[in-house]
Amino acid sequence: MLNNKLTVVALATMMVVAATTFAQADGSPSMVVPSKIVDAGKVSQGVTVDAVFDLVNEGDATLTVKAVRPTCGCTVADFDKEIAPGATGKIKAKLDTKDFAGPISKSILVMTDDPQNPTVTLVIKADIRPFVEILPRPLIRFNAVLHEPMNQTFIVAGADPEKTLKVSSVDSSVPFLTTSVRKLSGDELVQGKSKSQYEVTLSLSDDAPVGPVNAVLSVNTDLKEAPTVPVKVYGVVRALIHVTPTQVQFGSVEAKARPGRNLIVVNNRTDGTRVEVTGAKVNDPAFDAQVTTIEQGRRYQVTVVIKAEADPGSRDATLTLTTTDKDFPTVTVPVRARLRYPHP
Repeated sequence: MLNNKLTVVALATMMVVAATTFAQADGSPSMVVPSKIVDAGKVSQGVTVDAVFDLVNEGDATLTVKAVRPTCGCTVADFDKEIAPGATGKIKAKLDTKDFAGPISKSILVMTDDPQNPTVTLVIKADIRPFVEILPRPLIRFNAVLHEPMNQTFIVAGADPEKTLKVSSVDSSVPFLTTSVRKLSGDELVQGKSKSQYEVTLSLSDDAPVGPVNAVLSVNTDLKEAPTVPVKVYGVVRALIHVTPTQVQFGSVEAKARPGRNLIVVNNRTDGTRVEVTGAKVNDPAFDAQVTTIEQGRRYQVTVVIKAEADPGSRDATLTLTTTDKDFPTVTVPVRARLRYPHP
């Protein structure tokens, strides 16, 4: 009995091997990758690494490359979609190093119609070396108030102590961020870096718009390996008098229910100046508005209520807040509502 089972297993194994051999001999592609890793070695930060991988088709039918999927930071510029039997195709990829530092490894997944080896992972390796360092890091975050001073500083230093560095200018991608450059000396220098070091001061212009800031500073140097070094800037500019929400939306409501909406008014001044909200009025008689003090001189609540006797129809009005702030004596907020007839 045992001998019979062994015989059946052996026959099945032979049939599988034979079927596989027959399939390969009967017009199947076979992918071979001579080198799955491209090591670019030491690379200057900001340089784009070009990598080329060979795909050899050792089968008897055309090899079809179905898809090539790179990971973050890596893009595939071109690849051969079909590779004839005995021919060699290529996958050309690029690695942008501007957002990386130190040793990195990025992969590319290749999917084909090879029945025995349908997928293969290719790898690009590099050791990213910044020729210019931004200290403490090439990223600035800030939380500023409109019309109030905002200054952030960082140091630009050469990574090689034996090389000199000159910062000619620092450009901003937005007009309301300004910069100044000062060369450091003596005890101001960061040890272990190039003796040519600069302090860059970032300032916010008085005409900066209220809202989030997403910008890039370009540090221009005389180094051919790193002529321009990017510094990312993320921040927010808050209004001196901030109202939340920025508009009053009632939607579709019945006036007889006297629906109401609340707003919060905040004094964001950091110099200790107290600001009073002295009044609130809507330019439509269908609405009432009143002010409640939460924190004297700092925070207030404004309630807008629809009058019960208001006529049905669409309303597009403006709430005007009066304050004691010298720069913003009045603040306006849109008020919208659609008053419907009451249900019978």
